[in-house]
Amino acid sequence: MSTSLDEIQELIQKLSGELGDMSEAASRHIDDLHVAVNNIASHVLAMEAVIAVMATKVDVSEAEVQNWIREKTAAFAEDSSEGSAAESIANSLLAK
Repeated sequence: MSTSLDEIQELIQKLSGELGDMSEAASRHIDDLHVAVNNIASHVLAMEAVIAVMATKVDVSEAEVQNWIREKTAAFAEDSSEGSAAESIANSLLAK
């Protein structure tokens, strides 16, 4: 091997720098993802609030809502006899 110790040390330092750059980029992406998830959660919560208030003013059939959810999710349901998270959320929105 003709690679000198200095060359190996230089390569290790270069690798260390690149790993540091990758770590910083990953950290920025995680921060961006956190902001995006927070924005989505805020929008969903706002829509839930509007729907919950509307449901107190308009007659909404809980059975029709449950059937709609089951029809839309039937292909993905593991056990159709169990209520899904969507059904539970719908029930809480319709609770008066």
